[in-house]
Amino acid sequence: MSDARIQKMALYHAKFADPLDPDMGWRREDIQLAFMAGAREQPVRRLLTMREVAEILATSVSTIRDLVLHGELAYVKVGRGTERNHMAFAPEEVESFIKRHTQRDYLVSAPKTSRYGTRKRAHELAVERAASDEGSFMAQYEARRAAAKAKKK
Repeated sequence: MSDARIQKMALYHAKFADPLDPDMGWRREDIQLAFMAGAREQPVRRLLTMREVAEILATSVSTIRDLVLHGELAYVKVGRGTERNHMAFAPEEVESFIKRHTQRDYLVSAPKTSRYGTRKRAHELAVERAASDEGSFMAQYEARRAAAKAKKK
């Protein structure tokens, strides 16, 4: 980075930040310390356009408009338009949106619905009955028929 650019950024920082000692004002050492401590960032960060936010969130511009309409994403109104708001977004707001909507899915081994519960279904019960040691289907049928005849007598 060139010395002229560093000097310009340090002066910009001095203009918008408070000096270390308010009584003495800004001194050269204060500016150097502030600059070395991270004064490279501007006090007011650049706002993002709607297209940039859409690109960051990997969505379309119309989706961003819907998020604004439903209050999910805050914006800064820029321009003097009355028909359609010209919107700009703070990077912190986009980061906050991402944090609020981040979720972690994990595999659950339990059944998801009652349809796939632990109870056996009718065809599973029929297969178990047919394959049991009590005999074949015809033997079970004859036993039930004999029990029905004995009941009638």
